Amino acid sequence: MDITVSEACRTLEARGALRRSRKDDAEGIIQQVREVLGGKMPPHLEALYRERVASIGDFAAILPKWNERPEWRRDGSIGDLLHVHAVPIFSDGCGNFYGLDLASGRHTPAVYFFDSEDLFEQPRWAAGSSLARFLLLLAEHDQALDEGRPPGWELSIDPEIDKCPRAPPIWLAG
Repeated sequence: MDITVSEACRTLEARGALRRSRKDDAEGIIQQVREVLGGKMPPHLEALYRERVASIGDFAAILPKWNERPEWRRDGSIGDLLHVHAVPIFSDGCGNFYGLDLASGRHTPAVYFFDSEDLFEQPRWAAGSSLARFLLLLAEHDQALDEGRPPGWELSIDPEIDKCPRAPPIWLAG
């Protein structure tokens, strides 16, 4: 059994790596994103929104601006990856997105890195075989770079990352 989004969030919060939004707009955000996505939402994405994640380390969560008044709502970047069947969930702070796959059908959706330099035309590399595993990897990202971990260190946290269907993991992406 794989780890859930809630379990990953609790683990990261205990480590001090996860910051939550103070305001609980989860129901409104879920409704708003469901509308943007045409009425369907992956359960993993809904679980992420229910956790009210604002950031993991230096990586900001991508959330729409929800308001009870529809005319004041803003979708933000939520629709920016729909043309490639993904929804952005985190930003790297440089204009690039980590996006949850919407084309996975009945399978657990993977998370991919989408680069702004190629106008988000396709996933550049696999960032996690599931949303929960991605969250754990994201929390380790900067430390792994600082420590000079070898290519493939991600497999110790996400043993399925090299099996993501739409793009290879970062160490194989070139």
